[in-house]
Amino acid sequence: MDSFYFLITAVLTLILVISSLYYSIQSKKQLEQNLEDTKTEIAMASRPLLVIRAVVHEATTTYDDENVTAPRSAHSPDGRPLTSHFSHFELFNAGNSPAIDLEFLLLKGDKSVLQGETIGFLRNNEQALTFVPVKMELNKEYYLVCEYESIRSRVKKIWYQTWLPFTPVEAMTKNTINVNVSELDFRDVSAKERLNVFKAK
Repeated sequence: MDSFYFLITAVLTLILVISSLYYSIQSKKQLEQNLEDTKTEIAMASRPLLVIRAVVHEATTTYDDENVTAPRSAHSPDGRPLTSHFSHFELFNAGNSPAIDLEFLLLKGDKSVLQGETIGFLRNNEQALTFVPVKMELNKEYYLVCEYESIRSRVKKIWYQTWLPFTPVEAMTKNTINVNVSELDFRDVSAKERLNVFKAK
């Protein structure tokens, strides 16, 4: 009888040890996942985030929806706006740290480069940059892409990209265009995936 109780006790003890070990492993995995999530959140909170938007007759270079006049570069010689709907694009940093080694590119649908600019850096909450595309064909797909890095990403060798697909379309008013824009696409890329247009030359 004693051996029976001993066996029952041993089995229950073993079950308890296994259960404790299982929950200990699960807790450790959950803790590691929480730490990884926290690191990701901290990284996202402290990184630059460049946003591109199409602008309708907006002269100011700050992110303000209340102003409605076209920038000087988007006017014809007689002072009238070149377009009555779309005038230019703006790029601003909505993140929490500066973007550095910034390249701003206009690509055709086949990803070949039509136009580009290099900019040293763009601080967060700094006035937005204006980008006026070269002549574009109607009803064809284009991409505006900005590629940049942060001080933190230099250690990890990660670059960031913002892609804005858009299509120029004819507007109702003569000699004007509009643009149909798609959703912004934010990407983290490796050195091999970079566009790196200017350094490649």
